[in-house]
Amino acid sequence: VADFKAEIEWRKQNERALPDKEVLLGEMISRELALQKAKSLGLEKDRDVQRTYEEILASKLKERELATRLAAVKISAEEAPADYQKNLKRYTQPAKARLALIQIATNRKMSPEKTSELEARAQQVLGLARALPENVKNFDRVAVDFSDDQSSRYKGGDVGWYDEGAPLSRWPTEVMNVAFALKTGEISDVIKTDQGVFIARKLDTRDAVVIPFAQVQASIEHRLLAQKRQETEAAFARELQTFASVQTNEQAFAEIDYPTTTVATAPEFKPPALPRTQ
Repeated sequence: VADFKAEIEWRKQNERALPDKEVLLGEMISRELALQKAKSLGLEKDRDVQRTYEEILASKLKERELATRLAAVKISAEEAPADYQKNLKRYTQPAKARLALIQIATNRKMSPEKTSELEARAQQVLGLARALPENVKNFDRVAVDFSDDQSSRYKGGDVGWYDEGAPLSRWPTEVMNVAFALKTGEISDVIKTDQGVFIARKLDTRDAVVIPFAQVQASIEHRLLAQKRQETEAAFARELQTFASVQTNEQAFAEIDYPTTTVATAPEFKPPALPRTQ
């Protein structure tokens, strides 16, 4: 009777279906018979069964001891705004500038005479660029005729938009620093670098924009909540470490032959051979 009532309560608590009374008793009898048969075969000592049982126990521990702590983790009304102010740079889109460049390539293997010749040519190109009509916003035909950068020369030297202060790999830092310091429409002097001599022009600018708190509030709260949950799980793990003393036999551990692969594979399944016919 106690077992039968316990089965009813377990099914209610776990939202399992309750069949007819006689059917339920029949299910319990079948389950008990199967369990007794399994035990008679020693299956409770099977490693897979033991591993599953251990994982269920560990999972039950977390359900009972950790889940309630995680459910109690909350974000206060002040935390998200404070995090937003603390990390305001993260939510600020930097100022941008659209640039045009003329590159006359040089390299370290060039003779001083050749380098001087190219630098003199750059001065001539600068004069042509500054002589362009006011309605021309980029380097127009001057870039087509003289720039060595194939991706931008046919676009009047237009190399697109760049974030101010962002690390750049394509163009020398000194070129970008000069270019960002220009006024819109202004053309730089000749800039000498290891990658050649350059002439820069600022075509357009965009001011820095701060993303409003309301647009990022949900993501901030989600991140803070995730951090708190991770801290709670870490604290739980530390508590487990104090439950019992842990000692490792380092020598025995070092002597274990461990697979070099990081992915465990099961043995290849081979079907049983067909019986021989007489």
